[in-house]
Amino acid sequence: MRIRTALSRAAVCLLAASPALAQKTDLIVLFNGDRVTCEIRSYDAGRLQVKTDIASDIAVKWNKIVSIQSVKDFEIETADGFTHYGKLAPSDPPGRLRVVSEAETEDLDFMSVVRISPMYESFWRRWQGSVNLGFNYTQANDFVQFTLNGDAEFRRPSFELAVSLSVFFTSQSNVPSNQRASYLMQYEKFLKDRWLVVGFGGIDRNIQLGLDWRYSLGAGYGRDIIDTNQSRLTGAAGLLGMHEDPVSGTSANDLAAILVAQYSHFTYDFPKITIGASLAVIPYLTQSGRVRLNFNGSVKREIARDFYLTLSIFDDFDNKDPSTGQAKNDWGPVLSIGYSF
Repeated sequence: MRIRTALSRAAVCLLAASPALAQKTDLIVLFNGDRVTCEIRSYDAGRLQVKTDIASDIAVKWNKIVSIQSVKDFEIETADGFTHYGKLAPSDPPGRLRVVSEAETEDLDFMSVVRISPMYESFWRRWQGSVNLGFNYTQANDFVQFTLNGDAEFRRPSFELAVSLSVFFTSQSNVPSNQRASYLMQYEKFLKDRWLVVGFGGIDRNIQLGLDWRYSLGAGYGRDIIDTNQSRLTGAAGLLGMHEDPVSGTSANDLAAILVAQYSHFTYDFPKITIGASLAVIPYLTQSGRVRLNFNGSVKREIARDFYLTLSIFDDFDNKDPSTGQAKNDWGPVLSIGYSF
């Protein structure tokens, strides 16, 4: 009996000390006076992710909250590019996020807050992303189309790591197949006043443009021109080194400049809508007159919790096809069903 009692007490102590099983003591007050006791997971893209005993994980619209209280430590990022650290005290007045640290107490405007992350949050819970799948088949002309798009981001106050994958394949009787694939990894180191250093690498394939494989590695300097709790616009410029294997012809190593613009915008209310677009202009420095353009755009509409209907469009242009030396353009729309995590 004494051994069993001792083991029971030890188990209680372990459970109390485990962050994963921490008590839900955070308190959120909504504009209508409702109070929610929960565990704050994160805040991004206009939604505060929390876990409750009754409803499990839920997303609370940021513009419906007037006060947040928590004795845990958080990282809070604001639109001016600064990061604040501390516990969250009851808002006074309502609509101001009160951050309490050992050094000072700060009152932040709710709508100036861009992101919130618990200091104790695990590595895997800091990843956010989505996966989209599309498939089309027409029996009359034996036409098959398959698309796969995925992206994921890992963000900390000082940096962000993003990866993306895109695959587009079509097949039809008596017609050459169209194979397009790209993988991109991008690292952003945040500096003062929303400036950032960017490093990126990628692998591309586009049979339609005469490209078997391309391997790229580059770096640049940029700035978050807009960074609010609903929109983000980033611009960057740098250099890009490449190795290209054309469908026909000899391989080549090249150096190019790169200009990039990325934009995203989302809405708070259901159905949640996210708009994204990116444009890259790549003038070659080692091939006279050669320029490539890459554009990707998408509109995602929430159809159920964590599930989206996505309409996207891509456009790849190369004014000197690596196989033929002639200008070529490859573009197309894609409709797919996606899941976000």
